[in-house]
Formats: sequence, C-alpha cells, structure tokens
Amino acid sequence: MPNTNVPDIDLIAAAIHETWRSLSRSQGWPMQPRLDRPYAELAGTDKEENRAAAIRMDKVLSVEDLALSNDPGQPEAALPEGLEAMAEAEHALWVAHRSRNGWSWAATRDDAAKHHPSMVPYAQLPEHEKDKDRNNIRHYSEFAGRAGYRIVRMG
Repeated sequence: MPNTNVPDIDLIAAAIHETWRSLSRSQGWPMQPRLDRPYAELAGTDKEENRAAAIRMDKVLSVEDLALSNDPGQPEAALPEGLEAMAEAEHALWVAHRSRNGWSWAATRDDAAKHHPSMVPYAQLPEHEKDKDRNNIRHYSEFAGRAGYRIVRMG
C-alpha cells in the first residue's frame, strides 16, 4: 500500500469501531445494541463519532511528534511511557467536537439533551475519567494496525 501522507479517515474510523466491539466482547464490557454492529451498518451520527475519533487520533499523535503512516518502509514507533499530554489533547479535542455539535456540561449524562458531565477541562476530570482517555490512546497502535497503518516518528 503506497503512503498517501493523508490517513484514510473512514478506514481508521471503522478500525476504531471494530476494535472497541472486539474489546467489549473479550473484556465483558456492555455495548449499546445500536453500536454493536459492523461499522457499515451504523447510523450516520454514530459513524461520525468514529470519524471524529479518527481525526483526533492523528492530531493527538502529533503532540509527541508521531503520525500515522501506511509506508511499510517507515519503522514503527512506540507510544511514550507518559500519556498525559496525549490524553489531555484527546480530551480537549473530544470536548471541542462535542461542543460544536451542541453538547454542554451537566452533572448527569443525557444523550437526548446532549449533556455530559465530562464536558470540562481535563484537569477537572476525576481519575477514572482521565483513565478513559489514557486507555483510548493505549489502543492507538491496534486501531492503526487494523486499518493498515502504523505509528511512526514525524520527520
């Protein structure tokens, strides 16, 4: 596969979705029935959430001078030990995406009203919520590999 220098967002979005589906089965996590289906069968809004995650992924990697590549000649790079800067970037980009789509803070999550308790700066999140962002980044290599990409050093 030749390097296009621009990641295929739909391919990565599908890989993200299918990775989380697989993880939910293997680790016993509950998944909403509307989401527990192949990416191609998702509703448009659910596909868009995966596309937004794929777009964020490339931006978050750039925080540590990393990028996605499908060039087999580029050596794969490991994620840094400390994920805090990347987790904070992931969260800030998630909040920005949600805000653009009409979401706002509320103490209790309400998808119909577009309210979410995590619509705050990363520093204000409880540790278990920060762990969700860190865990997402820990799976970046798997997302990339499933889509035919690898994480590489920029430059």
